[in-house]
Amino acid sequence: MTTISESIALRQWIKGALHSNDRKRNTISDGSSSEYIAASLAIAVSLTEQISRAEKLADLGVYRALELLPIGADIDWAEFVWISLNTDESRVARHESIVQKANVLLDQYLPREPCPTGGIEDSRWENENAQTIDEHMEVFLESLHANEFEAAHVDAQHLHHSLAPSPITRGAQNESVFFHASSSEAKNANYLYVDSAEDELASIQTCYQRSVTESCELAIITGESGTGKSWLARRVGGFIAAQGGLFLTGKFDQMKLVTPFSALASAFDQYCDVLIKEKETDWAQRIVNQLNVTLGRDSCHLINVIPKLSHILTSNVNPEDSLSSQNCVNALQRLHYLICQFVDVISKFSVVSVTLFLDDVQWADTASIAVLSQLLLKRYKRFFVLGCCRGPEMENDHPIRDMIENVSSFGTNITVVKLKCMEKDTLDQVVSELLCLPPRVVRSLSHIIYTKTKGNPLFVSQLMRSLSRDGLLRLSLSRQRWVWEEKEIQSMQLPDDVALYFTDGISKLPMEVQSALRTVSMFGASVKCEYIEAIESQLSATLIEPLKVASAEGLVSNLKGSFHFCHDRIQEASYAMIEEHDRCRDHLTFGLCLVKLSLNTNDPEMLFAAVNQINFAGPAAVSDTQEYSIMATYNLMAGKRAMEMSDFLSAFSFFSFGIDFLPDQHWTDHYDLSLELFDLASKSALATGNIQSLRILVDEVFRNSRSFEDQLNTHFVIISSLAYTSKITEAMEKGNTILSRLGEVIPNNPSKEALDEYIQQTQSLIRGVSENDILSLRLVTDKSKLAAMKFLAQLESITVMAKPALHPFVTLKMVQLTMLHGLSPVSPIGFVYFGSLLAKRGSIQLGHRFTLLAKALLEKLESEDIAGEVICVATEVLRFVEPLQTANESLATLGESAAMKEGDIRWACINRLQYCSMMFWACPNLSVVKIICADACQFMKEHEHRASLLFMLPIQKTVLLLIGCTETSMDQEQSRTTQHNKNARHLIVNSFHDLYRSFILDNDGMEKEHCEKFFKSTRNSWFLYFGDSAQALIIGLVSFHVYRETGDSMWLERGRKCEADMKLWAEQGSFWNFQHKLMLLEAEDHYSNGNFENAELSYKNAISSARSHKFMNDEALACELAARFYLGTGDLASSLAYFKLAHEKYICWGAFAKADRLFASINKKFSNVLEDNSIFVSTVSNSRVMNVQCAADIDPRKRRAE
Repeated sequence: MTTISESIALRQWIKGALHSNDRKRNTISDGSSSEYIAASLAIAVSLTEQISRAEKLADLGVYRALELLPIGADIDWAEFVWISLNTDESRVARHESIVQKANVLLDQYLPREPCPTGGIEDSRWENENAQTIDEHMEVFLESLHANEFEAAHVDAQHLHHSLAPSPITRGAQNESVFFHASSSEAKNANYLYVDSAEDELASIQTCYQRSVTESCELAIITGESGTGKSWLARRVGGFIAAQGGLFLTGKFDQMKLVTPFSALASAFDQYCDVLIKEKETDWAQRIVNQLNVTLGRDSCHLINVIPKLSHILTSNVNPEDSLSSQNCVNALQRLHYLICQFVDVISKFSVVSVTLFLDDVQWADTASIAVLSQLLLKRYKRFFVLGCCRGPEMENDHPIRDMIENVSSFGTNITVVKLKCMEKDTLDQVVSELLCLPPRVVRSLSHIIYTKTKGNPLFVSQLMRSLSRDGLLRLSLSRQRWVWEEKEIQSMQLPDDVALYFTDGISKLPMEVQSALRTVSMFGASVKCEYIEAIESQLSATLIEPLKVASAEGLVSNLKGSFHFCHDRIQEASYAMIEEHDRCRDHLTFGLCLVKLSLNTNDPEMLFAAVNQINFAGPAAVSDTQEYSIMATYNLMAGKRAMEMSDFLSAFSFFSFGIDFLPDQHWTDHYDLSLELFDLASKSALATGNIQSLRILVDEVFRNSRSFEDQLNTHFVIISSLAYTSKITEAMEKGNTILSRLGEVIPNNPSKEALDEYIQQTQSLIRGVSENDILSLRLVTDKSKLAAMKFLAQLESITVMAKPALHPFVTLKMVQLTMLHGLSPVSPIGFVYFGSLLAKRGSIQLGHRFTLLAKALLEKLESEDIAGEVICVATEVLRFVEPLQTANESLATLGESAAMKEGDIRWACINRLQYCSMMFWACPNLSVVKIICADACQFMKEHEHRASLLFMLPIQKTVLLLIGCTETSMDQEQSRTTQHNKNARHLIVNSFHDLYRSFILDNDGMEKEHCEKFFKSTRNSWFLYFGDSAQALIIGLVSFHVYRETGDSMWLERGRKCEADMKLWAEQGSFWNFQHKLMLLEAEDHYSNGNFENAELSYKNAISSARSHKFMNDEALACELAARFYLGTGDLASSLAYFKLAHEKYICWGAFAKADRLFASINKKFSNVLEDNSIFVSTVSNSRVMNVQCAADIDPRKRRAE
């Protein structure tokens, strides 16, 4: 009779023999061996109907045994349904009859003597069965990896992974992955704990599936180090791969914070590898073609970040184009835009979903977080972001936490999975599973382990392996089970930190292995093999072979040409073993070894790695003071390369380190190096918004520079910083001062006579000169004039806002310098504003010609960094020349996309603002305008451009009130934004929309007061806005109305002034845009002066013209004013007819609130006439349906996607 203890030993042997069958098939090849295995498994049998569902733990072994049994074997398997390898003694005892039957089978197929202690040959036991936990678990795992295992065993599997990585996992992170549910009140802690683990996986899988069908999502796995974050992420990756998706991986590194976009670059390089591998497929070719079209010449900037992109793009890319990064308005924003364009293409045109997995995001640099935020806000389909982050970092004020709050506020779904250490009951169960012993037997051991590790899975796994390796936990043949030395384990002195525990383990390795690990640790979590080989060669050190030993120990792995630590705590432990003074020395030595090689190979990644090592060493590590300037030069080179990659954060770090390395008296001995470092550091500080550092840097330049010319770059940065911080007046005054010193004087108190003189001087220079002549001008060579043009271009947009009276002088000066000294990269700005100035003064067609010239110059000079501004100004003039609807449609996103390609957020937002404003005046459907405005507001909030949002909110409020929406949140946003604003232009826009709403909605009867407020806020501007025409129409109509009410001639004069302006625009510009507006103003003028016959004719003509030219809003307004005219003259029938028509048009336009107010007004005025208002009700109902259908048909978001 086989005892229970014998059955336990048999079960242990069966595991090893059965699961090693893949490698050693001949072990159990004959039928008798197979039936012996089946009989042995029967020892642990329990009847299905006698076991509660919670106790049914299926094991892979029963299925293997069934496969191995010969057909027709004389075993009644109907009674042996479920087999549990962790069945305890009490359960076996409860089914004594089953045990007896199993023993009969066992005796039939196996001689009674000898038993496993001697009956199964010792050599066979030693060869086929594991003597250590490592070996035992390795053979056990080979089958677990090949098959799906029951959820109830998931925790045991995780520990097995960490105790002895199978060939599948060896080389990946050697990490334990226990998932802890916060549910502790359940009766069966292990079951809920396991279910919780599976729930976490399922929740992330659900997030991924939503991202495929709906829009981009973010899932973050957090927890202490060693709780299994990366393992869970890899498990998600396996699921995604099984679904056919791509799983791109990148890892942030604490020691590589100044390596630009390293994690993102690594991930997207992997996608390029896929495209290269699949280059012959249709889908890969489609993506490559679309990337060529979308990125165009700008791909050079993205190639600096994603090097392998150069292997798939075929567009004409000039490497020197990347040098323009340093002249970009905001190169970092441009890079954000290009990366978003890249992801937009691969998400739309790829046949599979794309997942971006970023590990250790607690070390993510600010630039990468900003890019990640933009990607999440774009809401791409089939794009999923998964990240791992240490929990304690997430709890603090970490940028990734701010990013999560920001993107979630815009509607992006965020899922945060929190992993914790094991609770004591869970650890009891896991150790029981691992050692195949009842929980009560292992409870004392698991208690000791829990006390020493606090349930940290990584710590537990390392301790268990250590106990096995040291013989304190071993398999006893005499006792036929695992045994341990409890007192010795209890007396072990272990550190609280798992990193220190790793340190103790590493210290037991051979010295050359320890040295190699320390060397690798100085580069962070991973390092390229070629770097280690270079150091080994130059320093005659032995590194590669010892690292192979470390790899065999499961400490590092060699994957894809890089050495990776299997866990970041191993890297931390290795680095902590280096003495402080040795760290500085070695960092410097390794950096110097690599920097020379990087210069020979022109490898920017190696240059960054080398200079990072030098900077970790610091100036104190340099023994020869003559080498200080060399280290500073290396940092200058690295900073310039970072600027080429549009990473001004890393660039600023390199320049700052370079300044730290400068020796004493560096302004005397190394003047050029010092000036360049400070200049570029200032520019990088401005680009990153580091105003405090900027002030320190510029003060140093002013104190030590040798000439005014050497200060010009610094002055330009200062003016930019003043504008950046909304100190517009101060920026303008500073610019004027610099121009004066350059010999270009702008009058401080300009007069009309001075302006006329400037215009005459300019006209004399361009008289008789054709556009082709200007395009053929030579390039300016005078450095002072080139600098003056640069400052003048900077002042163009500043004076528009701060002092409009000065603006035409700046514009004219730019044109004059261009005509006298030649073309500069900013000449297009001068000519486009010159065209706007001429149009504002009444020469619309001539002004339009110069805006076209400016766009031609833009293309010739390749001045892409100012394209957003030039296109925006030119488009304003174009809207006075071409039909408004056509201009809006053709230029909807041209200026915005041009600005975004250069990272010019300000002008991208202004272009978007212009488009929204013009759509309000021209779009036939307010529901569409509502969508456009909402998208624009979100765009401005995403990019934190509050100045543009300030102008957008009044437009959005008007649209919503006309439709009938009540948006209190929008009112609060406008109130909060306005409190911090002192912009005169915004006061004009805001007061105008107050006036428009009062006039159209007739809700407060304060049109006169709002009009007075508008006139008080208005200042003369020489910049032409199409909004001027809308203002002229409404101001003129209100003025004629107030004149009729008050008889004050001042209001008549104001109305006629607006009428004269409209006549000029109709004659000089587009008859399409202005004819009906002029006719309506003329009608009101005739009405105000009692010329009713002409008034009636003008009203009818205005209505007809507005209808012909597709201005639904103006047609509705003209009908309403005609109705009021007829009402005032006593023609009630005509008045009612036009009121009905106005009501219908307002409904068609989508102004439901206005239509409702008009309906109420009609009922009140015509209560005696309108006994049945069913006609109005029918019109309202039908028109609302038609309006909704129309809005759906012309949804701009659909059109933009197409």
